[in-house]
Amino acid sequence: MAISEKRGRKPDEKSALAREATDLEEYARSMGADVFGIAKAEAFSQYPDKPQPEEFVSGAKSVVVLGVANTPGMFDSVATPQLADVSPQGADYAARTSKYMDRPPTGAERYFLNDEVVQLTNDVMRIGYKTSWKLRRDGYHAFYFSPFSQDARFRTAAFQLMPAMYLAGLGQMGFNCSIINREFGPRLWVTAIITDKELAAGRPFGAPIREDCKSCLVCVRSCPSRALDGKGWKNVWRCASYGCCGTCLSVCPVGKTI
Repeated sequence: MAISEKRGRKPDEKSALAREATDLEEYARSMGADVFGIAKAEAFSQYPDKPQPEEFVSGAKSVVVLGVANTPGMFDSVATPQLADVSPQGADYAARTSKYMDRPPTGAERYFLNDEVVQLTNDVMRIGYKTSWKLRRDGYHAFYFSPFSQDARFRTAAFQLMPAMYLAGLGQMGFNCSIINREFGPRLWVTAIITDKELAAGRPFGAPIREDCKSCLVCVRSCPSRALDGKGWKNVWRCASYGCCGTCLSVCPVGKTI
């Protein structure tokens, strides 16, 4: 037996893991998933201050990340809130800077988008639910997350989806504090499934922070509440005070060619 085979996994075992990962991806995509990736559970140890997969599934081996994309035209409407044609009230001016006092009321940005987000959330939940049950029927434990289940008091989530997306090779962090996917940009809604089934995992591409963002900054300049600092950090309270409008996601040029 070759030394490489003694130290690592046998070629047929690697092929089996890859084949099972492909089968699971095909299953998820057959239900409408636009993106699919797998991260090794042990890779989350590089984020020791974040919730770990082992906390949810004993003996966790893989974190499956899957999601669906917004339609480009619907998200484009976020950057043109005047299309909502609604009138402002006094409270609408509280969170904005003087430069943006003439913008439509807070929330107008998401006037058309919100209904689609509800639909996509339901889609992601359904795909995550079905995929987790497939894993369970195959004899493995699986735990899936709601895309937006978080504690509103602290603006934190029970499990961090952005590190999962990065580790699964689905994108890099942008200056809008979202993972930017090469095909869809930051306009994705995802969930994660933690399982004790070992699957062939993807690899992160590039550094955690997207280098091109440094010369772009369109999201930073467009944020009406000035919540982005241009260095990869967001004031979540300032963002929330303006309704988490999504302008920073709408104007990102990545994925605009679809």
